[in-house]
Amino acid sequence: MKVIGLTGGTGSGKSVVSKSLAAAGAVVIDADKIAHEIILKGEPAYQEIVKYYGTGILDAKGNIIRRRLGEIVFHDAEKLAFLNQCTHKYICAEVDRQIAKAEKENTAKAVILDAPLLLEAGLESRCDMVWVVYADPEVRAKRVMARDGVSYDLAKARIANQKSWEEYKESASVVIDNSKELAYLQGQLDEILKTI
Repeated sequence: MKVIGLTGGTGSGKSVVSKSLAAAGAVVIDADKIAHEIILKGEPAYQEIVKYYGTGILDAKGNIIRRRLGEIVFHDAEKLAFLNQCTHKYICAEVDRQIAKAEKENTAKAVILDAPLLLEAGLESRCDMVWVVYADPEVRAKRVMARDGVSYDLAKARIANQKSWEEYKESASVVIDNSKELAYLQGQLDEILKTI
C-alpha cells in the first residue's frame, strides 16, 4: 500500500483533491482534522497551548477559539513556531496510528495523507511520494477569503507565512494544477491515478 503525502499552500484546493481521491477508493488521513481534535479541551496539546498563549484565546466554556489563535500566530513567527512545535508531535503520533490501521485493514491501494504542513511537520518521511497541489496566489487568496470570511490582507498574510511555491515544488513527486475548473483538475487526477 502506497502512502502519498498531499500538500500545498492554503487555498490551493487540497480538500477538493482529497475528496476526489477518497471517491476513487483511497483512504484519506486528514491532518487538519487531527490538528483540530488534538487542541480540544482535555486533549494533550490543549494545556500546552493555553499555558503559552493565555486564557485570552478561550471562549466562555474554556474551548480554544481557533480564529483568535490564528490571528495571533499568523502575525508572529515566534508564536507560530511554538504552536507548530507543540502540535506536530501529537499530529505525527495520530497519523502513524491511522497509517498502521489502514495497512492492517488493507482495504485500499493507497493512503492519502492530506497535510497542509506535511513538510514542516516532517510527515513526508512517512510517505512513498509527495503530491503538491498548486494554484495561482490570487486564486488562493480569493478561496481563503470565501472559506474563512477573512479580509484580502489577512488571506495574503496567511499565504506569505507558508512555504514558497519553489519550496513546495522541490519536494514534489507530482504537481497537480488546481487553478482552473474542476474538469481540468479531474483529468489530471485520472491520469495520475493510473500510475498507482
